[in-house]
Formats: sequence, C-alpha cells, structure tokens
Amino acid sequence: MKLIEEIIDLLSSKEPNLTTALMKTKVLLYKLDEKRLVDWVNSELNGYPDDANLPEYRVIHTSVRGNVGSISYSYSNQNLPLLHLEAEIIKKLETDILSQSIAVIEDYAKSENLTFQIPAELYSLFDKGLTPGYRVTSAWKVCAAGAMRQVITEVSSRLLDFILELSEKFPDEMQPSEMKEKSKEVGVSDLFNHTVFGDNTTIVVGDSNTQHIKNKIVKKDFDSLRKVLLDNGLSKNDISDLSNAIVSDSSSLEVAEKRLGKNVSDWMATMISKAGSAAWDINIGAAGSLLASAIAHYYGF
Repeated sequence: MKLIEEIIDLLSSKEPNLTTALMKTKVLLYKLDEKRLVDWVNSELNGYPDDANLPEYRVIHTSVRGNVGSISYSYSNQNLPLLHLEAEIIKKLETDILSQSIAVIEDYAKSENLTFQIPAELYSLFDKGLTPGYRVTSAWKVCAAGAMRQVITEVSSRLLDFILELSEKFPDEMQPSEMKEKSKEVGVSDLFNHTVFGDNTTIVVGDSNTQHIKNKIVKKDFDSLRKVLLDNGLSKNDISDLSNAIVSDSSSLEVAEKRLGKNVSDWMATMISKAGSAAWDINIGAAGSLLASAIAHYYGF
C-alpha cells in the first residue's frame, strides 16, 4: 500500500521527517475509518492539552541548579540541595513534563542543554539546605538535549512499529471501501494500542458520532480493568462475574496459548447480548470492541 510505504520511508530514512510521517499517518487512519485513533497523532503534532495524561516518554529527568550568594560571596551555576525537601517536592523539581508539539521538541533537541526557570517564590525552599547566611538568588531546572532526542526516538519507534505491522497485513493495492473492511478484519485499533502504548494502553471507545472515552489498563491489574468497565456502564455484578471467570480460566490451555478461556468467552457473549438494552446502554458494535480490547490488554495478548 503506497501510503504505508511512504510513511515507512519517512521514518527509516537517513534524515527522518517525523512531522510529515505523523501527518501521513493521520491521513491513513482516516482512510482506514479509524478516526478515533487520531488523538495521539494530533497531540504529537499540535501539543498535548494542559489536562492530558501524557505518555511516560514525555516525562523527563531534570537537575536543579542556581546562583547562590551571601553578603560577602556569590557562586554561580551550583547544584542546589534538595534532600531536606519533601519527597513530592523533590519529584516535581527533578522531572519536567513536555506537552509541546513534536516540532518544538525537535528544536529543543538541537540545543546542548535546556533550562526551565523555577519561579522566584520557590527560592526560599532551597535556602534551608544552604550554609547559614547564604540564599538562592536564582534557580532553574536543567535538561540534557539527549532527553529530547529520546522523546523523538520513542515517537518514531512506536509509530514505525505500528506502520510496519500494517504493512504486513495490507496488500499493495486496495480500493477505499476495501481498506475500511480490511481494517476491521485485522483489528487496526488493537494493533495501534499495542504498538503505540504497549501493555499500559489507552482504550478508546466511540466513533465520530459518539463520545470518546479513554482509560488506562495495566497488564494483569484487574482494578484498572474494573475502572474501564465501570466507566463504560457495566454493573458491579457483571464485573464481579468477569473476575470469577478470569480466575476459573487462569490455568486453562487457552490462556497459556494467549487466547481467551471458555468462561471469559461465555461472559463476553452474555454481555454483548445485553448491549443496547436497559441492562447496558451501549451500541452493540462498540460493546464488542470495548470488551475485546479491554480484556486482551488486561491479559497482555
């Protein structure tokens, strides 16, 4: 498929063009009728909203430096003491969240070191760790440019993994209507979630006419699975039945072979039969997609 090959070339060339590759991926997802997967692409292209739960690769380590002085002496660009501070404050000072667009991150990566100014009202926090008589006159967080390059590498690698998986499943020439059918057949949504987000994946339910609902599911963490199912309208009793089914299937051959066991499969069939009714107010198609994705990612299949 030509568009897929173009994206692979952009990501694997000697001078990769990540922004263009992301734009072409957006076009590809629309052609596959997978518009609900575009959020991640848009966030990487345009930057993440202030209230977004950022991917872990966009949280970077920083060191804290500053200028220190007394009446008689001054010292520039010093490592500032942190051990006297509360653990939560130290964590905030030693990390930074990168919500900017990938184009901005690429510009950052061209610098040797990046600095992020710390507000002046926080300077007094550091003074307690200094020799009496000294105080902090300015402070900032420092991030190595390598951290920015790592963000770029993570985005490129995850996107390339997804596109390479697609390239194995889609023939070279396809009509638009065939592309949409093939997308459903190969499970592009699950493939995207697995390659881009891994086991701690984002489940996206809905289409252009329904609300998008996102939650994190952590592999083998039933509490995270329970939250997704509760948020999507399943009753506590139905979720309890799923928990029992998972326990019953735990030693089954099917689970060992990375397939759903009989009890979980039967539970899913029961739940899909409830979809669209007073028992579970959800579209039948969305119900099947939600349950298949959520349970597969719980198992890590």
